[in-house]
Amino acid sequence: MPFIHVRYSTPVEKDLRQAIATFVTDTTARALRKKADVTAVALERVPPGDWFIAGKPLTEHRKATFFVEVRVTLGTNLKEEKATYLREVFQGMEALLGPVHPESYVHVHEATGDAYGYGGVSQEARSVRSTS
Repeated sequence: MPFIHVRYSTPVEKDLRQAIATFVTDTTARALRKKADVTAVALERVPPGDWFIAGKPLTEHRKATFFVEVRVTLGTNLKEEKATYLREVFQGMEALLGPVHPESYVHVHEATGDAYGYGGVSQEARSVRSTS
């Protein structure tokens, strides 16, 4: 039940929402072993004049950039899985957006099972239910 928040900026405006949502959902399902049918994605396209790297707007860098955040339950993924995810999301976003600035980010947030959930039920409570 990951929640994925993607912010991105490209020098040329084009509608990439569906492609990005599909890519991050599929990659999260495969690399982090999460269920695609309970994955939510929110997308934000940031105008390049509103994104700054090293104090300069992206319009001066003439590259795309992104920040992908995914929230998962603590302890449900190995270090190697997270490393694979970081690499594959970076490469996939670059394939979608075109050349990206190296200061583009992927962040896996790990929340404790009692502090994270959906439908009003924590992941910890869901785990207890499924084992009883």
